[in-house]
Amino acid sequence: MSRRVPIANPKSGAEIDMGALRIIKKFQPEILNNPAPFNIELFFECELERICGVKSDYRSDLPTGIYGYTDSDTMESVVLSDLMDDPTQIKFCRSTMAHETGHAIMHVSEFRRKKALLRSIHDEHHISLRLHRSANVKIFMNPEWQAWRFAGALLMPAPTFKTAVMDGLDEWSLSELFQVNRAFVRARLKALKMNI
Repeated sequence: MSRRVPIANPKSGAEIDMGALRIIKKFQPEILNNPAPFNIELFFECELERICGVKSDYRSDLPTGIYGYTDSDTMESVVLSDLMDDPTQIKFCRSTMAHETGHAIMHVSEFRRKKALLRSIHDEHHISLRLHRSANVKIFMNPEWQAWRFAGALLMPAPTFKTAVMDGLDEWSLSELFQVNRAFVRARLKALKMNI
């Protein structure tokens, strides 16, 4: 069964990368000259709410297989606390935080506006956005693709990532440098149309 998602406003990969780069330049610009992991934990916990009004939280009671979610109604982004508590999961936790940060920054206000418009048209209180099979949504309008692209751009900024690849770093070294899983490095390589 295909996951169901709302349709997001179209965004190109380059547009998403630029949005993440603006955040890096404002909050941790030194990593563009001296490659280091973006401090997503600090950003998620201390800056997210100030930037977009979305509160961050950690919870242990998420359904099996759910590692995080962002809710536009309650204005919160939640990450599974078990990920934070397990040092072997820190790379996955970082990517999950960055993914939920992407939803908070790109989608919460957009989806709230869409719901408000639906309420004004239908004069109902409990309007929800129409969900579509993920496989039927064009990739550039899929909020899940957009949030993962944002996460990759935030944790592996294109200028720094490209330089590291050109300097000959392999997949494992890139994973260690940016503190992300190797699968995420492969996804970033694909997104930036690069090979090792």
